Amino acid sequence: MNNTGFQYAEDVLSGKQTACQYVQQACQRFMDDLQRKDLVFKPSKIQKVVDFIADLQHGAGEHENKHFVLEPWQHFIIMNLYGFYWKKSGKRRFKYSYIEMAKKNGKTAFSSARCLYHLSYDGEGAAEVLQVANSKEQAFIAYRITKGFIKKLDPQERFFKRFRSDILFPLNDSFLKVLATDDTKMDGYNCNFGLIDEWHSALNSKTRDVIRSGQAMRKNPMLDTITTAGFDKDVPCYELRTTCTEILKGVKIDDSMFTIIYTLDEGDKWQDPKVWIKSNPNLGVTVHEDFLQQQVHQAENNPSDEVGVRTKNLNEWVDSKETWIPDKYILDATKKVDPKEKELYIGVDLASVQDLTAVAYYWIENERHKFKIDYYLPSESLQTRPDKELYKEWAMQKHIIITPGNVTDYEYITRDLLEKHKDNYIVKVGYDVYNATQWAIIATNENLPLEPCSQSIGNFNKPTREFERLIMMGAVDLDDNPVTRYCLRNVQLRMDHNGNVKPDKKMNKKKIDGVTAALQALTMYQAYANTYIGSIF
Repeated sequence: MNNTGFQYAEDVLSGKQTACQYVQQACQRFMDDLQRKDLVFKPSKIQKVVDFIADLQHGAGEHENKHFVLEPWQHFIIMNLYGFYWKKSGKRRFKYSYIEMAKKNGKTAFSSARCLYHLSYDGEGAAEVLQVANSKEQAFIAYRITKGFIKKLDPQERFFKRFRSDILFPLNDSFLKVLATDDTKMDGYNCNFGLIDEWHSALNSKTRDVIRSGQAMRKNPMLDTITTAGFDKDVPCYELRTTCTEILKGVKIDDSMFTIIYTLDEGDKWQDPKVWIKSNPNLGVTVHEDFLQQQVHQAENNPSDEVGVRTKNLNEWVDSKETWIPDKYILDATKKVDPKEKELYIGVDLASVQDLTAVAYYWIENERHKFKIDYYLPSESLQTRPDKELYKEWAMQKHIIITPGNVTDYEYITRDLLEKHKDNYIVKVGYDVYNATQWAIIATNENLPLEPCSQSIGNFNKPTREFERLIMMGAVDLDDNPVTRYCLRNVQLRMDHNGNVKPDKKMNKKKIDGVTAALQALTMYQAYANTYIGSIF
């Protein structure tokens, strides 16, 4: 077997090959997977794909009439996707892939070649291959590339039959079809391989969901999602990307998903040619340094072009405003934490009747600043809220607590606080008096030490700056809860004319309740830690 993929992984991990942290993590994941006892690595399966693609010739562009030469990073991807099988079932391990890099790096041609492989050579009878994008125009880019391969491979159409938006392979009763993202036209397909191209522009996940559900009866299905970064982080693509970074980090486990993301690292200067290869694995092959230099100079001379160049040519998700805490620090802080026999400072951000309520517990242990945040939601909100699908997913994974009825159950929250009080000592519970009169009466009657805590910018400035300082210096442990990470990623800072800051939502529909509750808890600590002396533990 060709060892190019192995060598690529080794070069990345040794530093010989410049790569971003996500590519390094993908390579480390591969090395770790080779040691797993529940997986079987099959080089012959990899070689089968490599040999098939090597027989293809490009039908257009600067590489027209030349054979498809797989680059080391492409060998690495094939090695992952086609090399691992489950020892118990014999099925292929990866069902899904998320591949992200800058434009002009040949990702669409690479995936189009794999479309053709799954159509004719993967051993799947009556194969159905779908090439999908957000528009017919975009979808036809991959389709034209695929037809170009076939034209060179089978010019007389003895085996493949080419049509305007279909390719037939009668030998095994298979077809390839090109579609735009219209989920109503995708029901009924039993797709064994799906390609979703440039998914960053999709406004919802219905297309991907429909394709996935249609693959249930296939033995070795695969769904390939490829994209360049986009301008809007409030889309399903960025949500999937976030999940993928958490898989690479080890925060989440998903053995069905392969992911590799070529982008700049936090702190890289986007104008520096030395880092461009991190976003452009095909640098020097299909994308050239002089072209990137021209684009970067254009952005430097015309600031209005900066977002476009950094997004499309350097694969950075750049929008008009900067997020408060970079994702790297959020993931680094994620740990398993739970207080027991601790002095707790608590923040409660009560919902307005039917929305998410957050309760944050803060304590210090071995000089680590620890936060555990619980979330509550009325059961009826799973059916009525605009973001109900996201809430349902969190509820199913037990990341939020569903309370009975159609309004926030204050007594339920109070009982949980009292339960925490059995194993810990609650010093103070900070709450915003807005919308909290009824709950404050209930909690006070239970002898919980409540303290009003305004969410004004003047009051939140100190805990906001302290939280930022602590997490950036690596002194914070956040409970492993995707809702908390979601809230943190939604925060931007609002500043007043005095330079005071507080968290603000990027959009009204985006939640930051967990962050608000955490800052209330930190406010209680800042106000009372120096006046409270002693411990009952």
